[in-house]
Amino acid sequence: MKTVTLGMFTVGILILTARLGWFWFKSSSRDWSKVAPFGMGAAAFAAAGACAGGVLGTILTWAREGVGKAGDVALEKGTGASHVEISRPAEFGTLTPFGAVVMLVMVVLFVVLIKSAKKKPKKELMWGAPCGLALGPFLGAVTITPLINWIGQVAIEQPFFN
Repeated sequence: MKTVTLGMFTVGILILTARLGWFWFKSSSRDWSKVAPFGMGAAAFAAAGACAGGVLGTILTWAREGVGKAGDVALEKGTGASHVEISRPAEFGTLTPFGAVVMLVMVVLFVVLIKSAKKKPKKELMWGAPCGLALGPFLGAVTITPLINWIGQVAIEQPFFN
């Protein structure tokens, strides 16, 4: 990914605000476990967005650019705000090979959950995916990528490769 746009951030933060607002104000119970599928989808796609290349990285870059363009259009046409683009590259940080294994496990788990979930959790998973994809460049480098690399190091590298 070459740049990060305000539209990309707007889409991600709007989805996050809508889902958490709906949960907090419209839900009969404030049981945080009901938001877990949303968080899992968001984390899986924020992590997958850190792929430097390959098929998964290329597809997610195209998807993220599409989400960014949609957000930019919404900002420009809906509010009259000007298009803002960060001039520096969007650096996620780099996944180590062991972190990449953990990320792939998260993506496979996401796919399995989508296939087996009932209607409500599936809806939450599907809302989490674009949220994580859009907010990944903003949150991934400081939170998710280092955490996944650490999990890969502790769970895979140290027990099996040292």
